[in-house]
Amino acid sequence: MNYLYAALYGGTIVLLMVGAQLQVLKGALVCPDWPLCFGEFLPLYMTPAFYESLHRFLAGLVLIGSFVWGLKNSGSKRWLPFFLVILQSLLGLATFMYKLPTVTTILHLVFSLIFLASLEGTHALKFDESLREKWNPKLKDVTGSFLFLLLFQFILGGILRKSSLLASCESTMEFFDCWQRQAEIPLAGNLSLIHRSLGLVTTLSGLFVFGYLAKHLPRWKPAAIVGIMLMVGQIFLGLQMGRSSARGMILAHFALALASFCILLFLQVRLRRHEFHFFGKAVPTYYNDILDLFKPKLTILVVITVLGGVVLTDFSINLILLLISLFGIYFQAAGALALNCYIERDLDRLMERTKNRPLPSGRLKPIVAVYWGWGLISLGTLVLILSSNVLTAFLGLFSAISYLYLYTPMKTRSPYALYVGAVPGAIPTLMGWTVVMDSLTGIGAYLFGILFLWQIPHFMAISLYRKNEYGMAHFKTFAQTHSYAFLRSNIIFYSLLMLGFGLLPYFWEWRGEAYLWTSLAIGVILFSLSLLGLNKNEESSRREWGRIYFFATLFYLPLQLITLIILR
Repeated sequence: MNYLYAALYGGTIVLLMVGAQLQVLKGALVCPDWPLCFGEFLPLYMTPAFYESLHRFLAGLVLIGSFVWGLKNSGSKRWLPFFLVILQSLLGLATFMYKLPTVTTILHLVFSLIFLASLEGTHALKFDESLREKWNPKLKDVTGSFLFLLLFQFILGGILRKSSLLASCESTMEFFDCWQRQAEIPLAGNLSLIHRSLGLVTTLSGLFVFGYLAKHLPRWKPAAIVGIMLMVGQIFLGLQMGRSSARGMILAHFALALASFCILLFLQVRLRRHEFHFFGKAVPTYYNDILDLFKPKLTILVVITVLGGVVLTDFSINLILLLISLFGIYFQAAGALALNCYIERDLDRLMERTKNRPLPSGRLKPIVAVYWGWGLISLGTLVLILSSNVLTAFLGLFSAISYLYLYTPMKTRSPYALYVGAVPGAIPTLMGWTVVMDSLTGIGAYLFGILFLWQIPHFMAISLYRKNEYGMAHFKTFAQTHSYAFLRSNIIFYSLLMLGFGLLPYFWEWRGEAYLWTSLAIGVILFSLSLLGLNKNEESSRREWGRIYFFATLFYLPLQLITLIILR
């Protein structure tokens, strides 16, 4: 497995470097055919067509390797790398076939970095027991913060490269002269200025971060020292890039940043896994508790669903404004979830899976969540008004308010709160449409409908297999207030309704026959799983069916959205 791990990791890094070379050559999507390129396996060496064909070939090898990884590995997450490569392949195919907006290229990069993280997380690991006695939980905060900073720099750099906003500085100008010139250019120059300024801060802070890790992790000191050397190299390279526009310099800049990211990812994932190995859970810190208020997994899911709506539009959008708008949407979602933690803090104390959250455990004062919540909602709304449009800002604000003051109090009073909560849950994908189109028509309205319908059987299944937990917290769900037969028949009914609703884009002539049969297959599989609930007489078997159906819905939604995006 170590050889396969090294091959997959190395292959992905080479794949990223080949992709970076394509962007530097501005030669992406030059091959008119698939999977060959101008009818050849590998066209003329060193041409854009050669690199694009090589990129496809390497992606195929990583796909095969990740499948073998899932077969040979163990654990519940062993198929995550393979799923991410499938997602990457579909995204690449859609970009090729439909010349999708350049935002998909940025997503391509981000998903590749997430793939590397999934490899680290599912790799068999020998735990260093010597770390247990001198464990410092702040280490994960330091590495996590810097990792996010590097990821943000990758995204900024990708946007600048794709939109050619760095061209004005690719001259013989001195670095600081270029810095001053960028500040004089409106929006585009400001983003470039942010990237360069933040890059300087990142490299300088990287020296501190890797030095801190070298001091506290003696066994992993060599990796931290290499990180320090990379940061020094980035400072030197940054100064040189102001004097030269050589493509090799740009690739070297990307390579050093990627190497720094990989080393930091290596350390961060091992810190997290050691922590769970030693203590059985994450050791809380103040920084970590603040992030927990925002429920990062949910907020990231919100941003991803928004991007789904963006990709489905037929018009291009300024990538800078899109990035700023995504931050606005993230702020609104994070603020609403922080206030939700405040409102439900007493109920959270009653459930096993939530009693250790920052507020019910007493690690944070409730007023902290209030300040963060309203501050982020206000900031997010203002950002969306300035960067996008009033409609998107209003939708986000309505989603937050209805989630907090309609759905949340209803959860302890009526099971029909599910239908109320499905409205703010379905709005993010619609916001992805309105960010670009400033309209509630077309596919945007359809996206809202499919998200609304999906949530009903999805949460009914959750209420079935977590019936006891919700009962302890006094939440009113259909599993508590209605019979199993009622719950089962509703799950079957909504599964059938989703099957039919998924076919509407074909009958409305938005999509072709390939979409029809693919969507039909996905819908039939989910409907078939809903029928497994028939003749379940024991409580344990009913809960198990609810759990199986719940996880099936987690696969159904992204597959349905990907089908809608790709099969145009």
